[in-house]
Amino acid sequence: MNNSYNPKSKFSKFMAGKGFYIALAVCVIGAGTAAWVAVDKTIARIDDSNSQIIEQNNVTTPQEPTYGFPDLEEAGKAQSGVNKPSASSSSQASSSQPSKVDTKPQEQSVGVPGQQSVQTSSYILPLSGEIFGQYSNGELVKNVTLKEWRTHDGIDIKAEKGAEVKAVCDGKVTSVKNDPLMGTTIEILHSGDVTSVYCGLAKDVAVKADTVVKVGQIIGTVDEIPCEISLDPHLHFAMKIDGKWVDPLKTMGKVSE
Repeated sequence: MNNSYNPKSKFSKFMAGKGFYIALAVCVIGAGTAAWVAVDKTIARIDDSNSQIIEQNNVTTPQEPTYGFPDLEEAGKAQSGVNKPSASSSSQASSSQPSKVDTKPQEQSVGVPGQQSVQTSSYILPLSGEIFGQYSNGELVKNVTLKEWRTHDGIDIKAEKGAEVKAVCDGKVTSVKNDPLMGTTIEILHSGDVTSVYCGLAKDVAVKADTVVKVGQIIGTVDEIPCEISLDPHLHFAMKIDGKWVDPLKTMGKVSE
């Protein structure tokens, strides 16, 4: 029997019994060390990022533009090339403003809508002749042709058949129609919602709807008026403002109020 001491045999037995746990411990320690190193590096990167963010936030924010307005300190200083208005000039500017509205009635103006206004002095009569039938201003008068009482909403101007009829002012033709009582009728709109009406014309008129006419322009000739056929040949001329009949002579400024 060999009783000699063999250290390798004891070490082998020790490793056989405890070696597994030692190896496991070494692996755990190694893994923990690797994890700590990784965490430490991550924390270091986070610290670096936070430091950069803090440095960026500490950068001075640029001032907003003043858009040409002076600083408060400069506002009270005199500026070169700029004259301060004097009290006298301010008072003159104030005095130049009207102190009250002029309530004096202005002369009525007429003309084509959208064009320059035309004064009433620019009106002319549609033709020359005796005015023998007056505007009745809503009162009833005897119509000898119809043998009934009716309002006479215009004036009758004596004229021979074929006499030229002219536009009384600048305007735009709004209607050309054949009225069973008044004959061929032309309506012309002027500025101020004034409409001139020409009744008893020949059918071959010189204008049509939407024709823009000038004052004095020939629009037709005198013919017959069925409801006034008993009278001498004439033109029945009327005017409306805002759709209501008015005295043509007063509207055109041909007679005193």
